[in-house]
Amino acid sequence: MKALHWCGASLLSLALLGACEKKTEPAPSAATEPPPAAAPAPTAEKPIAAATVDLSKVPVEEQFEQEVEQEVTPKNFETQLDTLEKELKAE
Repeated sequence: MKALHWCGASLLSLALLGACEKKTEPAPSAATEPPPAAAPAPTAEKPIAAATVDLSKVPVEEQFEQEVEQEVTPKNFETQLDTLEKELKAE
């Protein structure tokens, strides 16, 4: 189970690193581009309501452990492991 957590954390870290890369664009040439148009006046925006999250419905690690303890048995653990490895290879 810890290996799954490590794999998930590693994938998340890689995704965040990829998203944080600074992309450089060539500086626009003043001679080839016309001056930018005037920006429109800002309009009054409606406030966005804050999202409420019911923390009792958010799954926690202990709930996943209980689920796995019921699903994985000594008889089927190799099949469950193969299935998990296939899922990781697909990602």
